[in-house]
Amino acid sequence: MSQIEAQYNEFTNAITQTLSNVDVDLLIKIMYLERKLPDAPPMVELTIDYNSGTNIQNKQEAIRAKYGFPMNAGEHGLTLVSRMDIPLIEEISKDRDIKFISGKATPASY
Repeated sequence: MSQIEAQYNEFTNAITQTLSNVDVDLLIKIMYLERKLPDAPPMVELTIDYNSGTNIQNKQEAIRAKYGFPMNAGEHGLTLVSRMDIPLIEEISKDRDIKFISGKATPASY
C-alpha cells in the first residue's frame, strides 16, 4: 500500500470515528462539492435508516417541522432531498434512533 493510500485510510477512519452512522463516501463527496462550489450547498438525496421499532411517521413530521425538506417515507426510514451541508448532516445524525445515513450528492444549480 502506498503512503497516499495509507493517509486516505487514516482520513476515512477518522471521519468514521466522528460520525459513525453516516456513509464516509457521502461526506467526502459533500465536502468536495462544498469546496469546488462554495456559493451553493450541494443537492443531497439523503437516505435515513432508523432502528427497528422507530415510529417513522413521527420522525417524518419532526424533520418536516424543523427543516421543511421534501421527503418520502419507507418501511425502515426516510429519503430527504434538498441542498445540504456537512453541519446540517451532522445535526441530523445526532438522532439516537438513526441506524445509518447514506445518499448521493450532486452540484446544486445556481
